[in-house]
Amino acid sequence: MFVFIDRRFLYGLLVPSTVIIIGGIIWYHNRRKNEQLRLNRSEYLVLEIQVPDYCVGSIIGKGGEVIKRFQQQYSVRCVFAKDDEKILNENYRILIIRGQRYHVYEAEVEIRRLIADLPQYQQIEIFIPDYACGYIIGKNGSNIKDIRDSTKARLNMDRKIIDNLENKKFSRLIISGTNEQIVAAKTLVEERLYRLEQKQKEHNNNNSVITS
Repeated sequence: MFVFIDRRFLYGLLVPSTVIIIGGIIWYHNRRKNEQLRLNRSEYLVLEIQVPDYCVGSIIGKGGEVIKRFQQQYSVRCVFAKDDEKILNENYRILIIRGQRYHVYEAEVEIRRLIADLPQYQQIEIFIPDYACGYIIGKNGSNIKDIRDSTKARLNMDRKIIDNLENKKFSRLIISGTNEQIVAAKTLVEERLYRLEQKQKEHNNNNSVITS
């Protein structure tokens, strides 16, 4: 005995079932996607590191080469905060690292290792008599540039200081770098000051001879 079923009846059963199955698959896919998004957001981290000013150049590298390679290696985003955004200390800069938590922590460890491996910078001050500042700096800064280039130390002439007791004016010369760089730069500055003093003595002696 054969039972004939109307095709329209079959279609009526199959179409809703198919829609339900497809809808269930889409719902499950969207649910997994939303869960993954929530997980990713919870794992996203923004970390700030204090970087000594003398280390900034080494971390960035020539043309940003080092920091770009660093970002690719650890899948993070690294950027130094602008001075007006993060005013911490004149001797430090703030490095902001963004990315997945695990990658950020890996990057932090490597950054701190890099900082620890760099030579420690120091800073000294030398007070230059006002009359000698031009001789130390040179025309268009040529003399002080020569000292920087030959020693790799940083030299910055600071504000003028007035000694009211002796009625003398000085400028503070700040030398920063490694111990070897500072010693070399200080030696060159002192040699220039000595040569200037000798020239002044010769000039004074010549004037005294002419006067007598």
